[in-house]
Parts: sequence; C-alpha cells; structure tokens
Amino acid sequence: MANKHYVTERDLKELNRKLKVGDRVYGVVSIEQSMSPWEDSQLYVERTVTSRSWITGQWMVDGTMSVADMVHTGGAYLQPPAGMRNLAGPGPQVAGPLPAGQEHDRTLNESELTYLEGRVATATRNDASAGRGRSGSRWW
Repeated sequence: MANKHYVTERDLKELNRKLKVGDRVYGVVSIEQSMSPWEDSQLYVERTVTSRSWITGQWMVDGTMSVADMVHTGGAYLQPPAGMRNLAGPGPQVAGPLPAGQEHDRTLNESELTYLEGRVATATRNDASAGRGRSGSRWW
C-alpha cells in the first residue's frame, strides 16, 4: 500500500477517522541549509497520538500539537516517508578517525609535543582539583 500524504482538509477528516491513541504519525521538517550545510534538506519527525483535544476534538500528538497542525504545516504520513532520515536518528558523519599513522599531516616537532603534553597535564590537574570531598570543600 502506498504511503498517502495528507495535506488537505478532506485528507484531515479521513486521517481523523483512521487514527487512534498510540498510532504514529510522521511529518516532514525542512532544515535551514545555511546553518547546517552537511544536513539533509528535509527530515521526517515521528510523533505519537496521545489523546483528543477536549476543545476542538482533533487528535493530539505528543500532548502539545494537533494532527491538524501537522497537516497544515507540511502534511502528515502514516508510515515513514521513503528516502528520508529520521530527525531523531544519527546525522551523517562528516568526519571520522583517520587511519593509524596518518593522524597528522606532518610529523610534530619537539616544541609542539612539549606543548601538547603540558596541556594534558594542566587538564589532569584541573580535573583532580575540581573533585569534592576535600577538607573545607562543601557543595552547599
């Protein structure tokens, strides 16, 4: 069965007849590319039908948003849209560990190694002094 895209008022009425508490509804979210160019332009979000609004009678998703709002702001699906990634899922990996021996683009000289070792020692001292439980150190 094809995944129907609910976008009109007639679709909303049909969707309201099909849904029940606990069903999952999927919506499409557009991502601003200027802030995160590595991200996909559209992702889907998964929401759970929790109750009916006592004022409007519309189904509510996650307790705060109605299904009508989802339909009016981009549409709703009953199955995840094909070819899209879940917003709550892991993002694309834009960097990763380099192969062993290729961590740096050149060999580090003695002064750079000394500097890095000093940074590690300072961080270790700061971590040790941040601990609680020493005499005179109270968290309240």
